[in-house]
Amino acid sequence: MKKVLIILALALLVVLPLTAGGNKEAKNPDTLRVLLSEEPSTGDAFTATLNKWAEETGKTLDIMVIPYDDQLTKFPLMARNNDLPDLIATTRLTRLYPEEFLDLTEYVNIDDFEEQAVMIIGQDYTTNKNYCLPYQFTITNVFYNKDAFEKAGITPPTVDDPWTLEEYRENAQILQEKGGVKYGMAMDNSRARYDNIMYMYGGSMVEKDGDSFKVAINGPGAIAALDMFVEWNNSVMPKAIWAGGTTDNPGDYFQNGDVGIYFSGTWNYNTFYQNIEGFEWGVIPSPVGPEGGSAILGGSGLAIPENAKNKELAIEFIKWFYNDTENFQYFLDRDKGLSSLKSVTYSPEDPQVVEDYKIMQAEVANVTEAFNVDESSSWRNYYDNEYRDALHQAVNGDMSAEKALTDFAEALSEKSGWPMAY
Repeated sequence: MKKVLIILALALLVVLPLTAGGNKEAKNPDTLRVLLSEEPSTGDAFTATLNKWAEETGKTLDIMVIPYDDQLTKFPLMARNNDLPDLIATTRLTRLYPEEFLDLTEYVNIDDFEEQAVMIIGQDYTTNKNYCLPYQFTITNVFYNKDAFEKAGITPPTVDDPWTLEEYRENAQILQEKGGVKYGMAMDNSRARYDNIMYMYGGSMVEKDGDSFKVAINGPGAIAALDMFVEWNNSVMPKAIWAGGTTDNPGDYFQNGDVGIYFSGTWNYNTFYQNIEGFEWGVIPSPVGPEGGSAILGGSGLAIPENAKNKELAIEFIKWFYNDTENFQYFLDRDKGLSSLKSVTYSPEDPQVVEDYKIMQAEVANVTEAFNVDESSSWRNYYDNEYRDALHQAVNGDMSAEKALTDFAEALSEKSGWPMAY
């Protein structure tokens, strides 16, 4: 196997060569340059699959890492300097810059994919083109520290008997007092995790308005959800994460045994399976709110820039990955997640993984229509991180939940041209 080069491209290291004119030298035709959004963890499924392809084909990998938020500014620079990677693992670049990417339906049969995976990850609601093919198909879920639950005398909820939001809060307090953990709960600093609570309260980002939309994020359900979330942060969660005071990954808190209940997503399952030592952990059903349950589908896709130097090599990998189900099965068995291909399923052998997987799979039934409407609006084309900033302001106590959401709603309304629903 040829040497695999792992290049951790920090933001500064990416900017400097581009502002100096970019690297326009011809690339090695046998090297596939891949852009990821985070440094691969031990046992990472996708990098293991890339390595398998490189070993089988005799090709070389050049893997660079640029965090998702930084990609929004770095990708246009790379395109302008003719220095694009050949293959990108992404969630939104193809939505923001569709003109920069190949339509991949020429190389795979899009009917082989789960329809929801294509819709949610590809985010293309207006054309029949598919610039982004789903590979990691995920759903939000909740992890828990079994040892902390046992120490605190708490019986975990089940799919048939889930906890309410109030019961989650009450048991998180008990975990802090009796379970030997520093925080009863923690949650990824992601609007996708928080939005589940909003949907449980009957809130939404937008509402349908004929063929268009109205901005609804400052509705009563959304305000009630944020008020409750602020209280959680003041009592049973590491407040600095959602107040914007730290860039710590709460997943690390859970892995270290400092958190009893962790709201995250199925993409973390393999990482925890590979790395957690010192305590037993598992998966529990998400809570139920005043208007029912909620889960958010998501994931990541693979895209090929139109002007990539070795795009033909990237196309070769795409065909190898998706058209030969044995190769996708290799990935899925290591990812331990939902499958984006209809013909491939994950069948775990570990009895505990089997039970956890049943709970994660059951979350799919909780995806709400409000989420589907919000996604179809593509509201993030107007604002994205600004929404999370508004949530931070409320959690930090800079302003009330109502004002934070109303200010954001007015800004979104003005930029999108959609009227206010409230």
